[in-house]
Amino acid sequence: MYYFIINPHSRSGKGLRIWRQIQKRLDRDQVPYEANMTEHQGHATELAAFLTSGRHEDQAPKTIVVLGGDGTLNEVLNGISMSATVTLGYIPSGSGNDFSRGMKLPKSPEKALRRLRSSKKIRFIDYGILSYTDGRPAHRRFLVSSGAGYDAQVCQNLFSTRLKKVFNQFHMGKLVYLVIGIKQIVFCKSADGRLTLDGVKKINLKKIRFISAHIQKSEGGGFRFAPKADPADGYLDLCVVSGVSKLRLTALLAASLAGKHCCMKGVRTYSCREASIHTENPLLVHVDGEICGGQTDISMRCVEQKVRFLV
Repeated sequence: MYYFIINPHSRSGKGLRIWRQIQKRLDRDQVPYEANMTEHQGHATELAAFLTSGRHEDQAPKTIVVLGGDGTLNEVLNGISMSATVTLGYIPSGSGNDFSRGMKLPKSPEKALRRLRSSKKIRFIDYGILSYTDGRPAHRRFLVSSGAGYDAQVCQNLFSTRLKKVFNQFHMGKLVYLVIGIKQIVFCKSADGRLTLDGVKKINLKKIRFISAHIQKSEGGGFRFAPKADPADGYLDLCVVSGVSKLRLTALLAASLAGKHCCMKGVRTYSCREASIHTENPLLVHVDGEICGGQTDISMRCVEQKVRFLV
């Protein structure tokens, strides 16, 4: 039995069309499934929480298959009960699809479904936890990355731009990340601050442009800010960009598409289990592209191999 959580609005509304194709295949092959359609932001979290809680009539171990983008997958991750026996599957139908890229999943939804149905292999992967204050202590899980500064500004702009829908209509969804990325360099803010790794190593930073912590190698539709990241090694891979001009940031962005930015001036990389960041001025923060507001103090940590993923 597969429990699907579907975002019909993913890829600018094509998610519903993709689901109809998947549904026809499931019905034709008489595969038992339950379809749960999201109706608003945060609904996938509510659905995942219900399916994995004691409230659901079926208390047996479940396979939850997410059909959507990285944001929908993030919502499901934040809803599932880690005490329940849950296996996650994924059919990518977003614009960026950084998780599926990192996990080397098929791009075609139908191929992804065939792989899900035929695979017997479970891979245990890491997830991260971002902690911050939003009136009261808040915690958000992530499967791709979490960041503060420039990359969060890009994510915020993506929610409001009409370009995303236009590019998706021409099957060029990834390009919108590049266009918005270049645009946001003009508005990129910076702040002085301090980075602490594993509670021991303290690094003072001037003019922080962004700090991103990664489970997967890329974010933002393919920007490989952490080319050495391994989703099952128990570590966060950090990309720290500070003390660079906006012109240098443009060059860095271009180089990161191939993961060639790490040796550039102003770029530092670290591997750690935990990291905390303090900035003198608030920087916008995100988890898997979902905005968590402006913050001056955040921390991230890696939870090792606790997500059962069907590959």
